[in-house]
Amino acid sequence: MKKTDKLLIALLLCAAVFCVVKFVPNKQQVALKMFENLIKIHVREGQSDLVQEYLSVFRLLHHEMGNPLKSPQPEKESAVQDLSQTDPDVAALQQQARKKAGTTKAAGKVVERTIENMTQQVSSGNVKVQNRTDKSIDIDKILKEGAKLKISDKSKPSILVYHTHTHECFVQLDSGTYMKGETTQSADSAQNVVRVGNAIVEQLERAGFSVIHDTAIHDDDYNNAYANSGKTIDGYLKKYPSIDVTIDIHRDSVGVEGDSDARTSLVKKIAGKKAAQVMIVTGCEENAIEDFPDWYDNLHFALGLQKQFSEDFPGLARPLYFADRRYNMYKTKNSVLIEVGSDGNTLEQAVYSGKLVGATLANYLAPYAQSNS
Repeated sequence: MKKTDKLLIALLLCAAVFCVVKFVPNKQQVALKMFENLIKIHVREGQSDLVQEYLSVFRLLHHEMGNPLKSPQPEKESAVQDLSQTDPDVAALQQQARKKAGTTKAAGKVVERTIENMTQQVSSGNVKVQNRTDKSIDIDKILKEGAKLKISDKSKPSILVYHTHTHECFVQLDSGTYMKGETTQSADSAQNVVRVGNAIVEQLERAGFSVIHDTAIHDDDYNNAYANSGKTIDGYLKKYPSIDVTIDIHRDSVGVEGDSDARTSLVKKIAGKKAAQVMIVTGCEENAIEDFPDWYDNLHFALGLQKQFSEDFPGLARPLYFADRRYNMYKTKNSVLIEVGSDGNTLEQAVYSGKLVGATLANYLAPYAQSNS
């Protein structure tokens, strides 16, 4: 038999297997066995080149039609299960921490909390806002109007992710305590908020967005951190005028009443796994805050994102924090600050949340974007 004839047969068999799986209920294992036997036959006959071509055909079918051999799951559930997997670098850091834990004393306890409601809260459905201003907010009206955003070409940089307080970091183990020597600050980008930013950016890029992730340390001089990150933003906006969205990723520090040595871990279980709760921060002109003319546009963007969180991963986002703050949010009309977890959350929980934040951002931005590739 000619090689081309064998390849044609292989292609037809691939198509047949796909049809079996797609149209015959509960036959995934049968199809898998068929593939296994076919490959064994070619291997025994020493036809390694045909095996490679055969596998290439299968990969094509897999790519175009979805994986017919995978157990059926709802699309969203399957995607979240994928995001919940612990990354190898995070697992390695946990292993190191476990070894140290056997010889290191605990420095204080970690108190776990889930924040669902706050004082001075206004709500519309599942969209909750801590309104710390004197301004009234018509949530429904703002959501109906939408964000003033149009990403005309996803292939050009449209999103900037950066870190004003770059040193903010996390603990390693979910043990109810933190170890002596586990500080709340680290210059190691594998352990601080930069690592969370990496997770966010990865999901945005998977969705086809071109993202700039600035990993520079801005808080060596803590008092001038926002001035430093502001200069960074200005540089990127000048170099990439296509940037419309700027996101400052932080880690919160929520105290524990009555125990100054204790730390708080803010968690919400998503797909059965603990994720660090997040909080969107946006501001306005009020009291001492001036020169913030686009604050209302930022509020539109922030409220829309809060709504997206409530739909994609209910409870992951704490109520949106709206206050007389400016930070660097005056730089663009679609600018927010996002707090990921607190100083008692683990890196694993924070990175998991980073993936969820990135997926939510991608879903939220999709209607405002188009691809010109």
